[in-house]
Amino acid sequence: MADWSRIQQLWTYRFHKYTHIIGKFWSAAIKYEQLRRLKQKLGSRQLVVIILSEQMGDIIACEPVAREVRRLHPDDHIIWMVRKPYAELVSHHPDLDGFLIEKCPGERVRLLRSGIFDKVYNMHISHRKCKYCLEDPINPISDGIGLNFDNYYDRGDLLYMFSQAAGLPAITADPKMYIPKSVQEKVQSLNLLPGPIVIHCQSSHIMRDWPAANWTKLVKWLLATYPYPIIEIGLTPTVTEEHPQFRNLCGQLSLLETAEVIRQARLFIGIDSGPAHMANAMETEGIILLGKLFDFVDYLPYSGRFKRGEGVTILNDYGHPCAELPYSWVQDAVQERLGQPKFV
Repeated sequence: MADWSRIQQLWTYRFHKYTHIIGKFWSAAIKYEQLRRLKQKLGSRQLVVIILSEQMGDIIACEPVAREVRRLHPDDHIIWMVRKPYAELVSHHPDLDGFLIEKCPGERVRLLRSGIFDKVYNMHISHRKCKYCLEDPINPISDGIGLNFDNYYDRGDLLYMFSQAAGLPAITADPKMYIPKSVQEKVQSLNLLPGPIVIHCQSSHIMRDWPAANWTKLVKWLLATYPYPIIEIGLTPTVTEEHPQFRNLCGQLSLLETAEVIRQARLFIGIDSGPAHMANAMETEGIILLGKLFDFVDYLPYSGRFKRGEGVTILNDYGHPCAELPYSWVQDAVQERLGQPKFV
């Protein structure tokens, strides 16, 4: 029975692998043809691509790259290559003419090798491969400045590093997000209580997280101490509190809807993740919980006002993971941001 299970797993993996590879070749061919036709329509205008296909926080942090590339190419056609789950982060940017969905890094390699783009600003570090494809993505510019996955957080914030990986001067601008009216209206229809405290408790990596028991304790204290509503955002809920002032919106919002909820908050409290970058871009006051991440101890992913220490409290018990961050530190930071409790 165990042997049959292993055989089944092997053939399931092979099925997914080969269907993915076939789909990659087909997808790359279709996109190449679409881009070729686009170039014919552009005439003398260049086709410029910005590449940073994931993750959420990286794309938000590196938004100023689009503005810089538009400054360098005022009349050219600029698109952003991005994975489908993150496309809405760039779809409304006023300095972009469009975006291109990336199926996987292997497809990206094939499109770059085709020479279809006149100018490439690739922010990816080398060797982040697709799990199915043989192609190994290489970025000679990031290699040339010695930027790799072992040292990138030691070199500066995400925007500072990745802009250089793209061959641009190190950029230090404040990131922005662009929320269309339709998204604002959708969030308005949720009838949220005004001036909430927004919390985000889980990231894509467990090493960034703070214990669920601490979040529950914090929410109970906030509800008992301050008159403000609390909203939890993210993919899956951490806090299971039954209270008229507490609302769970986990898994119910798009990325831009999440950003709009954060924009309306009086305070954002969260771990190092995409929503923390949203708070930075939306000019919302924040308390950010950091900790040791692999071998990175003293690091700060944020540019702009969070890097300048404006409107933010960064908590990091250096040398310890976020899970070991003392609860009292977070509570003290909240009191510093919100003032003394209004009632007990």
